[in-house]
Amino acid sequence: MKKIFLTVLILALSSWACAPTKPAYQLPEKSVVAVANFSQPVHRWQMLNHHVVVGEKRIGSDVIEKLNSDLAALTAQSRYTIFGPELLRHCMTIAPHGTDPGSAFHYWVQVGRCVPADYILVPFVFEWRERKGGEWGVEEPAKVVMELNLIDTAELRLQRFMFDERQQSLTENILGMGRFFKRGAKWISARELAREGLEQGFKELGL
Repeated sequence: MKKIFLTVLILALSSWACAPTKPAYQLPEKSVVAVANFSQPVHRWQMLNHHVVVGEKRIGSDVIEKLNSDLAALTAQSRYTIFGPELLRHCMTIAPHGTDPGSAFHYWVQVGRCVPADYILVPFVFEWRERKGGEWGVEEPAKVVMELNLIDTAELRLQRFMFDERQQSLTENILGMGRFFKRGAKWISARELAREGLEQGFKELGL
């Protein structure tokens, strides 16, 4: 039994170490990126990818504030010129927004062009479940579902990063051993989980 466990352990570590990473999307040098605040879409016409959110619990403003704070901290490290949410407010009020499928995409393109920016990052959060328990034992682990949408305002292209993760124990997913130990072998909070998602999304989107 011990030999079987060790074999599985070695395979798990090998697969984690050798797993290919998704190549990052490349933005041209000197790109200007507008960054919107996080929001929780509740209607299909508000979404960029028609994500199903029917019946999901409303996420509190305190959570949105935390996400926006962590998003701002990351954008501050970007090598591109960043226009934050405060510079988008006027454009968001004057850009028309319909309720037909696809209207959200065109709305955000207009906001980005109004700023003006080469790209606009539109972040959504769909689900947020706090950890029930402490760092060393939980009744229910944290779970976060969010989406980062990067729109090219000139070429009308959309790059999407989806993060849907619930922390799992080693017995649930031994292949996730790398992440488990990277987290200090502890149960992390929803905010810590979201930060991981933001960092991963920024890498994949080339920000």
